[in-house]
Amino acid sequence: MINKFSSAGLLYVYINGYEDNGKLLIQQYDTYRYIEEDLYCTIMEKANLADEDEKYVHVFAIVGSKDKADSVISIFENEMKANFQKILANKKIKINTQKLDSTGNTFFRCVQEFYCAQPNHFPKRIYHDYGDIVFGAICCNCMSNENGDSLINAVVSLWLETEQPELCGKQLMTQSFFMRDFTGRKVVASIPNSESGSWRLVFEGGHQLYIRENIPYTKNTLHPNDIGMFCSSNLQSILLNPIYAYGKWFQPNDICEEWHKVFLYLCAVSSNKWDQTSIRRVYEEFLEFLEKNICLRLDAPNLISIEQYCSVLLIQVNNFREFLKGDDEPVISKDLHQTLNSRYVYLPYIWSLIKMKAPHSEFSYHKLQELIDKSLCEIDAHNKGVFWEDVAEYVLKNVAGWRVMGRRIRAGAQEIDLSISNVSLDNELWQLGAYILVECKNWNTHVDIHQIRNIAHISSMKGNKTAILFASHGVTADAQEEIQRLAASNISIICITASDLRKLYSASDCRNLILIHWKELQDTTELSI
Repeated sequence: MINKFSSAGLLYVYINGYEDNGKLLIQQYDTYRYIEEDLYCTIMEKANLADEDEKYVHVFAIVGSKDKADSVISIFENEMKANFQKILANKKIKINTQKLDSTGNTFFRCVQEFYCAQPNHFPKRIYHDYGDIVFGAICCNCMSNENGDSLINAVVSLWLETEQPELCGKQLMTQSFFMRDFTGRKVVASIPNSESGSWRLVFEGGHQLYIRENIPYTKNTLHPNDIGMFCSSNLQSILLNPIYAYGKWFQPNDICEEWHKVFLYLCAVSSNKWDQTSIRRVYEEFLEFLEKNICLRLDAPNLISIEQYCSVLLIQVNNFREFLKGDDEPVISKDLHQTLNSRYVYLPYIWSLIKMKAPHSEFSYHKLQELIDKSLCEIDAHNKGVFWEDVAEYVLKNVAGWRVMGRRIRAGAQEIDLSISNVSLDNELWQLGAYILVECKNWNTHVDIHQIRNIAHISSMKGNKTAILFASHGVTADAQEEIQRLAASNISIICITASDLRKLYSASDCRNLILIHWKELQDTTELSI
């Protein structure tokens, strides 16, 4: 059996750039922004588009810890040499390898197709050793050697200066990836440091960000001494730390917590019926993964038994599962799913641990039309609402990677018709967030502004970015204005009508309908701003 290199902790990045009137312009597309097929499609589209202009240079880089990056770089180079030999022998090139995982293979495919499927490029090697970190790249340009090489070096230098890559434990962190976790989080306080005179911002979830020119890759969660009491972030740090039972202190702790949140999310969303034995088994596999690929480990004496810790872990998973079904729950759960809005790029590495299976559904145009007709023709008010929810559930179940977690759940004084969790490997769907609320109104009139504000209130409580309103006859003009106003404050309410649903002929149409309406809302918001 061939050992596959896990790409966890590494960064694969495609950078292109050119010089214009003394200014250097670059674009980057990497595995901290795109996953799986979206990564391949985006890189190939941008690379081929830039390739039409001879002033561009192309850099396909692998960045990370020296031992791991060196191994992966050698795989890329050896396979590329083998592919050029196949081209000379008039044989088909190889665009994947059993030596890499799915993420590595996606980037591998980009490199092999760009250089070998169209062998008019002459690849060159760039290798920079910065001690702990290695930047290894396969590059090309259409200029003279001296000018092209100079521009490639300038592009790489600008990327390094902008992203400031740093090894945190065993994981490579970059400036843009670190900062993404703060997107959409509200600033709840600003605290001065009397000794240094510097300021720090406190965000939802207790995360702190120091306002400095060089931002350290740590969130420094709010300490009890700062406010004179324990807050949810302190409790979460305790619950997500294996040091107490396993005697393993993973560093950096905040990166360890991030991975724990993604792990708990997948455990909660999965259809697995967890008990103490099964959760312990998968959790210990997860800890092995962290130690091998992500964090450094220090040993310490354990304070509680593993059985006690796993029983608490099981409670956390079940509580989070109930939260995703629609139940009210403390802000710990809110922070967990907010983290997923940027850290969903971790999902491919944990899917295999949880042994999740993508839900299977068979879309039928005729079945959908029957459900729509049944709901619109119903006279009884209660049944009319239930049948319309059936329509919404049928459509949403056919969006690949979305799971219906709950239906008709009471959330305080409110009721959530449907709650959806996102476990897709689809970048576009992740623009809508990890958790989507669904409201269904099968009214004979347009939905008014009061209902829109009610949906926005529930969304704000739950901390989700997106809600979908299935309104059979649409919304009023003032309701539509309110939807646009809310979009400017980062709450997107997507309105789907019966007329929209009549036009769905496949499962991909279900996905595309939601994304089209979401993009239209974002475009309208940008124009109004």
